Amino acid sequence: MEYGWNGFLLEVPEEMRFTREGGNAEKGNLRFEAEDFFFEMKWEPFTPKKARSIAEVAEDFIKQMKKSKKRAVNVLRKDTTQVFKHKAFCLSLKSALDERLYMWYCDESKRVVTCHFAFKSFDEACKKMMTHAIETLKCHTEKSYVWSLLNFRFEIPPSFLLTDRKITIGRASFLFVERKASPFAEKSREILVEYFSMANLLFEDTYRDLRKWFEKNYMKDLKKRYRQLGFQSEQSRKFKRHDMVIKQGKSLSSLSSLTARKTSMRTNATWYCSRTNRIYSLTISSTIARPLIFKRSLDLEAYKNLIEEFFSSFMCH
Repeated sequence: MEYGWNGFLLEVPEEMRFTREGGNAEKGNLRFEAEDFFFEMKWEPFTPKKARSIAEVAEDFIKQMKKSKKRAVNVLRKDTTQVFKHKAFCLSLKSALDERLYMWYCDESKRVVTCHFAFKSFDEACKKMMTHAIETLKCHTEKSYVWSLLNFRFEIPPSFLLTDRKITIGRASFLFVERKASPFAEKSREILVEYFSMANLLFEDTYRDLRKWFEKNYMKDLKKRYRQLGFQSEQSRKFKRHDMVIKQGKSLSSLSSLTARKTSMRTNATWYCSRTNRIYSLTISSTIARPLIFKRSLDLEAYKNLIEEFFSSFMCH
């Protein structure tokens, strides 16, 4: 199973569950669990000129493990290997579990990365799984970030940072924001990805009528984030054999200073995916804020390109 998160892309076995995440693209963590083992990734920034040897970083990690476990952690073997073109430090550890540790510096993303595997017992199947995860792992990209999880996938530019997310049994939400500031303007673009599970049960009377579903179940929530939300046009189209409803709108508003104005464009696309029994609703927005004396104009070509590239990469099942 493929997972893409904050600039990382890797494959893990189907039986592993995505159980925890935290942080952001600069510093964060991921954790996957199965019945008899777990796998977690951690990353944090480093400054190349001040970077210590990766062996020293690994020693600090082991000290932290010993402190947190409050029991012995024995180093059975030290070695080096390659992980996505980087020289990595590899450790075989023994505590109450059989553990393997991979650590390396990713110069492209300016992150030190740690992959930690822990097994109740280490056999050939475990070795095969671990080897596959390491060999498929990509820790940087020159193009778009792949976000692949929970049975859907899409690509967005690295400049869009995950700033908010919420995953519950019936709903998941991910907000990505790109900000650019200059002396006389503030520009931002947002991508809001949301889905609603068990649609034919939770929305039995509306899941087949997307316009009705949107007004009854979603518009109020969307207005909490976009206070000046309004759509002036609507159209239907096919999206990967699904019926999609697209809404577009533009709004003008004042900022709290009363000396600046804000112009925003928003596009929402909603559809029902029968394969996953989910309703997907994606909202893309572009905003510029400037003092009253300056003209406010959005880059419509860049906005259209973002929408097209984003939707062309989106896979809902």
